[in-house]
Amino acid sequence: MSLLDSLIVLLYFAAVLFIGIRFGKKSESLDSYVVGGRQIPWLAVLGSIIATEISAATFLGTPGVGYADNLGYLQMGIGSLLARFAIAFLFLGAFYKLRCLSIYQYLADRFGGASHYAAACFFLLSRVMASSVRLMIASTGLHVILGFPFGWTMIGFAILCLVYAGIGGIKAVIWTDCLQAILFISAGLTMLWVLRVNVGWSQILDIEGEAGRLEIFQWMPEKGVWADSGWFFLALAFGFINTLAMQGTDHDFTQRMLTCRNLSQARRSIAISGFLALPAAALFLMIGVGLFAYYQQFPDATLPTKIVEGVTSVDSDKVFPHFIATALPNGLKGLLLCGVLAAAMSSLDSALAALSSSVVVDLYRPLVKGSGNATQQVWIARGFMGIVAIALVSIAWSLQNGGQFIWLAFKIAGVTYSGLLGVFLVGLLTNRGKDRWNLVAMVAGSACTALFLLLSENGVIALAWQWPMLIGVTVTFAIGSLPKGNSSESA
Repeated sequence: MSLLDSLIVLLYFAAVLFIGIRFGKKSESLDSYVVGGRQIPWLAVLGSIIATEISAATFLGTPGVGYADNLGYLQMGIGSLLARFAIAFLFLGAFYKLRCLSIYQYLADRFGGASHYAAACFFLLSRVMASSVRLMIASTGLHVILGFPFGWTMIGFAILCLVYAGIGGIKAVIWTDCLQAILFISAGLTMLWVLRVNVGWSQILDIEGEAGRLEIFQWMPEKGVWADSGWFFLALAFGFINTLAMQGTDHDFTQRMLTCRNLSQARRSIAISGFLALPAAALFLMIGVGLFAYYQQFPDATLPTKIVEGVTSVDSDKVFPHFIATALPNGLKGLLLCGVLAAAMSSLDSALAALSSSVVVDLYRPLVKGSGNATQQVWIARGFMGIVAIALVSIAWSLQNGGQFIWLAFKIAGVTYSGLLGVFLVGLLTNRGKDRWNLVAMVAGSACTALFLLLSENGVIALAWQWPMLIGVTVTFAIGSLPKGNSSESA
């Protein structure tokens, strides 16, 4: 890496640490550390939502989809946009009414302690797994670009995020996310400009059009209703359900919405985020499309490859970082490298904050008598943050050969999201459900998701990868809705 690129990266690190520590200082109460005293401007929350959603899985994984396939991924974005309005007017209203520090406190109020603790544990499991995938993706990108050892790259990410997230809590996370969102969107736009200069959009569109890779909508299933993952209505349904789960029941995403000054501002931030997330996904898909055209014009024998069932092919997930490492001039390489770092850190820091706050609010305080004053609880949250960081690095190491990046992230999250979303929908949409019975519903729904995913991944049944989560949510909701009454039971 050149001196200019190194200076750009060092400047980025310095800016992140300064902003994180500057805006996050004086977080000495649990309310301030976890929800920012509910005084964060909604525009900052909007920036943080976008930054967390456009993680390393999007920055590096989505170009891989554009390189290897077509633009059909955008079909899910339509369902995702619709889901944000359901979150704004169904989920957030319930959360703000209770003034929750953690969204799982809603389940304690609606059903009882058993549902509360079970949902918190499901969240901890799902977020650790999903964030480990994102950490693995980012570390792989840096490994390809700079040749840094994979393990040490992960450890460096974790330590840097621990510094400012541990000091400032959610306020530090939100304000650094705003910087990071601006940075990696700028990096993406710069990449499109580079491709236009080197290939030209007319040439890109000609190459991709001839290959049928510019298609977005697939109105009819070509492989059957159950087996075709590209079918519009399946992608739409999955985009809706997955976003409901991710933005409505995952404390990593919802925590920042609880920091707004009032419900109206929180609703505004999540609704507008949908109109920004869709073009952002299109931006990174088009990078992949442009890279395919680039390497058709300028073949590169050193493109990363992978072996699947004995067949060697280009590893589409590593094409973008390979291009950054080998084709970009000094200066632009540093900017794109900062984009990779920003995408990784914007998801890792929020995961550390959300996981540690959930452990303290949902598990430690209710279960440990005499859990200390507010200042002590903040330090306990910081301690748990360190433990979470170790867990993320360990799991990410084990997932480094887990499959195509973007789909791997969706599949892993879907297992526990099935139980979480199903039980929240029982509480929000019906007057049925019982506390301990929800445990049966959540376990059954997630087990169904895991079973169908396992069967489809091993070729036992022909099932598109979206179906397991959709089936799991349905099972959780159906079983959870069986008992009458909504009175809480003691845990």
